[in-house]
Formats: sequence, C-alpha cells, structure tokens
Amino acid sequence: MSVPTLRQLYIPIAAWLLFATLQVLAADRADEHLQRGNALAQQQDWSAAAVEYREALRLRPRYPEAHYNLGNVLEVRGDRQGAIAEFRQALSLKPDYVEAHNNLALALQASGDYNEALSQFGEVIRIKPDYAEAHFNLGNLLAGKSEWDAAIAEYRLALLLRPADTAARINLGYALAKKGAADSAILQLREVLRTKPGDAGAHFNLANVLASQGDLDSAIAEYRLALLLKPGDAAVEDNLGYAIEQRGDLNRAILEYRAAVHSQPGDVRAHFNLAAALESIGQLRAALEEYGMAAKLDPGNEGFQAEYARLAALLKH
Repeated sequence: MSVPTLRQLYIPIAAWLLFATLQVLAADRADEHLQRGNALAQQQDWSAAAVEYREALRLRPRYPEAHYNLGNVLEVRGDRQGAIAEFRQALSLKPDYVEAHNNLALALQASGDYNEALSQFGEVIRIKPDYAEAHFNLGNLLAGKSEWDAAIAEYRLALLLRPADTAARINLGYALAKKGAADSAILQLREVLRTKPGDAGAHFNLANVLASQGDLDSAIAEYRLALLLKPGDAAVEDNLGYAIEQRGDLNRAILEYRAAVHSQPGDVRAHFNLAAALESIGQLRAALEEYGMAAKLDPGNEGFQAEYARLAALLKH
C-alpha cells in the first residue's frame, strides 16, 4: 500500500508575508537564515539547509519554524530521533503548530511508537478538524494496525475534505479490499483511473483486488498496464507471475518471477515463488537454489527453511 506523507517546509506563500520578512532582516538575521535554509531544502541540499536552520536557532533559540524545518531535514537525512526532538521543541514553543504535530506523529509512527503517534494525530485533528492530510495519515496508521473500519472512516473524511486526493482514494480501495468489500474497492480504484489513467499504483491495487476475486484475466491485464507505466517494479512482476501461475501457465509465470528477482534481488517472496514454480516443472536443482536464497534472505522464516531442507534431503537420495 502506498503511504505518501506530507513534508512541508515553512515557506511564506503570500507576497506580503515575504515582504514583511525581508523588512526585518536588518533587525533579526535569523529570518534570513531560515529563508536560505528553505531555498536549500527546495534544492534538496539537506546538509547546507541544516546548517542554515541551526544558525537561525543560534540567533533566535525560541524559533518554532526553524525547529520544525530542521526536524524535517533531519528526518530526510535519516536522523529520526533528532527529528523527533526538533518537532517537540517546535511544539513546546507553539503548542497549536499542526504541521509539527503531524510530522511528529509520522516520525513516531515510523519509529514504532504507534500509541503516541495516534495521540499526536488526534491532537492535529482537535486543533484543525479540516486538516485532510492528518485524516489521511491517521488512516494509514490505522490500516497498518489492521483496524480497517477506522481506517476507512479516516480515508473517507480525507476525501470529503480533499476529493481529488488520489492517494487517499487508492488507500481507501485497499482498506475496503482488506475488509472484504471487493466491489466497493473496485469502484474506488476505477474512479482513480477514470481521472488518472496513468497511475501505476491504482492499476496494481486494482489488479490485486481482481485477482483476489478470481478474475485472473482482468487482473493480469491490470498488472501489465502497471508495468507499462512503471517498468521493473518487482512487486508487480511477482504478483503478475502468481496470477499467471494460477491460470496454469507455469513457464510464463517463471519468466515473471525471474524478472522480479532481477529487478529486486532481495525480494524474498519472488525467490520463494520462483522456487516453487521451478520445482513444479521438475527443475529441482534450480528450485533448491531459489529456496536457499529465500531462506538466506529471511532466516527467521521457518517455512522457507523447511522447504529448503525438504528439497535438499530429496536431492540427496
């Protein structure tokens, strides 16, 4: 499931705001460093942006926007704990800072602290009930916990507030499918494709729902469209191979599994599916090698280990 997130930078958008900021530069150099940091962040020069934000904070320690922007940069650079600390600093200075609550929640969620992330999303929605991004992000958190009814409700709220939100509609379709409402899921995903026929993610998710309903021909067609739009996507290639295998064409399925392994050598499921298909057509040595790769990539999976041991013992006789 695609889970895009909002990582806004605090950049004034109205001309009069920008003008007002420029007028106080002589009195407060911190604003100048904030603006430089914003410009560098837009260029994805994260290290230089961080330097500017830190300088802004040296000059004005109680500067919530600089803490917030520095937190965003640290998150992008992989320093999640540092980002969390900066978002908390921003909120200590500006408790109703909805973007800081939102991005703190995202960082907490990514670090596995789902309970506090849930609390932070709730705080965003309390302060600004019409903040569509928070409803979308909360939906993603709930979906990750398999709380499908609650996730569906949040995605619907996000779409009520922002009807053109493709990601929310795709994720709503995914959640509906997981709940077992396949027809409703298909309607949502087809609505995405009506307005955005080039959305590879929507084609992929639609294919998955169709495959789950046994409509393999339609699913295969959607997987192929997804690959035309996004060549080399291992997940699509793997699922396409499985759908073709379910239809009974093992040789063609093997080609797709090999493509998935080539696109993403670390795709455990593709190695395992390839192994099973190779074994089915009697290519036992090649199958053993693929079972071995799956077992190596996921050593804690007892099923992979068992299949490798079973075939290895068989080949010894």
